[in-house]
Amino acid sequence: MQDNFYELASSQNQLSATLIRDALIPDILGKDNNILYWAGRRLARLFPLAKDEELPLFFEQANWGQLKRVKAKKEQQYFELTGQIVETRQKLNSACEFLIEAGFLAETIQNQLGFVTEAIIDKKTHDTVTILVQVDTKDPLDLDFIEEQKPLNILTEPEAK
Repeated sequence: MQDNFYELASSQNQLSATLIRDALIPDILGKDNNILYWAGRRLARLFPLAKDEELPLFFEQANWGQLKRVKAKKEQQYFELTGQIVETRQKLNSACEFLIEAGFLAETIQNQLGFVTEAIIDKKTHDTVTILVQVDTKDPLDLDFIEEQKPLNILTEPEAK
């Protein structure tokens, strides 16, 4: 695994991220990797997005892949995550996880819609990860317990000084 891992990851200019995400973290966590989902949720609280349209841009900037909503209903949303990083990570480790991305999606959508939301990895192929986001419209958030953060607004132009 070592030689192939290094060669493939470095050839894609993704060595740093893949070393941490797909070699070190799985070794440390073993099978108890659910903390990655909660880490993704925490990242969404630290870097809240103002608009739904910012999700694909943030995912691309975070080098998580290209995110696209492929189906949306009142209580369910399906997203596909694709791109070179997704393919590379799955080639390096067929058991790689996309729980950080799922957690980030769940928390971001929860904060934007105001209802309890969870996400799961619905399906994985060699080049696509499908994430199901489930919104519980019968369970609104209690906004008194949520620390308000200034959103990133990554779609707007920076202010001139």
